[in-house]
Amino acid sequence: MLPLRDENPHPPGFKPKVTISLIIVNVIVFFFEVAYTGQFFDFSNQNAFVMFYNWGAVPGCITGQFSGVDLGTTIQHCPAFPELTLLTSTFMHGGLLHLGGNLLFLWIFGDNIELKFGKIKFLGIYLLWGIVAGLVHIYGDASSATPAVGASGAISGVLGAYLIIFPKTRIQTFMMLGFFYRMMHIQARWFLPFWLVFQNLLPFFVGGFGVAGGGVAYLAHIGGFAIGIATGYLYKRTHRSDFTYGTRYGYNPDYR
Repeated sequence: MLPLRDENPHPPGFKPKVTISLIIVNVIVFFFEVAYTGQFFDFSNQNAFVMFYNWGAVPGCITGQFSGVDLGTTIQHCPAFPELTLLTSTFMHGGLLHLGGNLLFLWIFGDNIELKFGKIKFLGIYLLWGIVAGLVHIYGDASSATPAVGASGAISGVLGAYLIIFPKTRIQTFMMLGFFYRMMHIQARWFLPFWLVFQNLLPFFVGGFGVAGGGVAYLAHIGGFAIGIATGYLYKRTHRSDFTYGTRYGYNPDYR
C-alpha cells in the first residue's frame, strides 16, 4: 500500500518552504553519505559503520552503558557528545530506498501540517518529534550497540498529527496484491492506522518486542506517531475556530 498524494488543497500562494527545505537537507546529507561510503543503494561497508556510529543514535552510547564498539578490526569509540546524535541521526539514512520512502511520506503529509502550525513552529515540532522518537527507541533497549538513523521517527509524528487534524482527507493509494493492482482513495483515518498497525505494531509484537527487528526501529515509529497524535489533539483544543468556521481552504468537513 503506497500513498501517492493527498486530496488536501493549499490556499493560493502557499508554498511549504520548511517541508521542501527538510527534503533538500536530507538529500544533501544522503549524498555526503554516498561520498563517504562509496555506496548508493545500501550503506553497509566499514566506512558506513564508522559513519553511523559517529552520527547515528547508538542507545548504549547515549545512556553511557559503554564507551565504544568492537567493529572487528577496530574499536569505534562513542562521539564526545552522543546526545547530539538524537538530532543528527534524523537527517541520515541507510540507503536510497530508506531515503525515498521517508521523503515520499514527508512530501505528501508534511505540507498540510506546516500550513496549520506555521513554518517556524512546524520546524521546531518536527525536530522535537524526531528527538522524542529517538528517546522512545532508546528506552526500548538502552544497552543496544545498533545505531538508529532516519527521518521516519519525525515523519511518524507528522502522520500522527495529520490523523487528528485531517482524519477524513482522502489519500490516493496504490494497492498491489500479487499481479493485481488498483488505485484507491482511502481516508486518512483508515490509511494511517493501517500503516501503524501492519507496518509497525504487528512486526514489533510478532518479532518478540524487537526494537529494531529487520533493521527497522519500530519503536521509534510508534513513539513518533504517538507524540504526533498528542500534538494534533493539543492543536485542535487550542484552535477550535479552525474546525468550526474557517474559509474555503481553512475548513472543510474532513477536518472534523
